Amino acid sequence: MRRITFNFFIFSLLVITLSHSAPVNGQEHPPKNTATFTPWPWPVALPTDSSAEIKTAANQLAKTLNSPLGVHQTDQNPGCTLWLEVGSWKPNPSTPGYLILIQPGGGRIIASDVQQLQLAVDQLKQKKRVRDGKTELPVGLITSYPIHPTH
Repeated sequence: MRRITFNFFIFSLLVITLSHSAPVNGQEHPPKNTATFTPWPWPVALPTDSSAEIKTAANQLAKTLNSPLGVHQTDQNPGCTLWLEVGSWKPNPSTPGYLILIQPGGGRIIASDVQQLQLAVDQLKQKKRVRDGKTELPVGLITSYPIHPTH
C-alpha cells in the first residue's frame, strides 16, 4: 500500500511540474495578435555587386523607413542595418518567397528573387508604424511561407 501511495505521490508531482513548466528562455510568449515594435534608425545595406533592380528596391525601402542613414553598399553585412540578400537562397524546386527577420539593432531580408524582394518591401510598408515621427518595425519573423507553430 505504501508503494502505491508513494507512486501516486511521485506521479502527482510529475503532473504538476509538467503542467507548470517554465517557458522557453524564461520568458512567456506574447499573445498571438500582439507585436513588439522596435525603433528603426538603421540604414538599408546590400552587397556591392547588386543589380540595378535591387538597388532601386533598397532606395525605396530606405525612403519607406525614413532612414536617416540611407543605403550602404558593402561586401558583407556590417550589422546594425537592414541587410538585403537576393538570390543567395533558391528554394528549388519549392515555391519562391522571402523571409524578413527584424531584431532591435538589425535585420535581414532574404528573398529568392527580385520579385520576392519587392513583395517583402511592400510587406514592410504595411507592417511599419510611425510614432513621434520615428519609424518602428515589428520584431520577429515576417515571411511569405506558412508558419507552423512550435509551441
